[in-house]
Amino acid sequence: MKRNRLAAVLLSVSVLLSCSFLPALAAETPGSEIIISRVSGRLEHSFPANIVTPISSTVSLGKGETITYDCTYTPRYSSLDFGYLDSENVFHYQNFTNGIVDTSIEISQRGQYRLAIRNNENYAVAISGTVKY
Repeated sequence: MKRNRLAAVLLSVSVLLSCSFLPALAAETPGSEIIISRVSGRLEHSFPANIVTPISSTVSLGKGETITYDCTYTPRYSSLDFGYLDSENVFHYQNFTNGIVDTSIEISQRGQYRLAIRNNENYAVAISGTVKY
């Protein structure tokens, strides 16, 4: 009885020790990509006159990723710029003057960005729509 118990303990210990010495390896598959979920948000805001207004916190975007604006605004014939601020606070944008914004802006290099809108008018403009990035 003691021998069977001793044999069982020795066998258990040897199995545990042999498993702890197996090498752990990591492999990277060629062409693997990190998948990052896209963010979408609703925009319902009045933008003050003659100012660039950031509408997001800093986001990390890679080369080729896009920022999509699908919005309407009033007064309809106001001039607004939709785009993003880069890490040096330079505003990259597309201008709209007809009350409808349906555009995608492609990022040219990996970096940290803030989405932003500039109202070029001397009065507040109300914007409604969605932003995806």
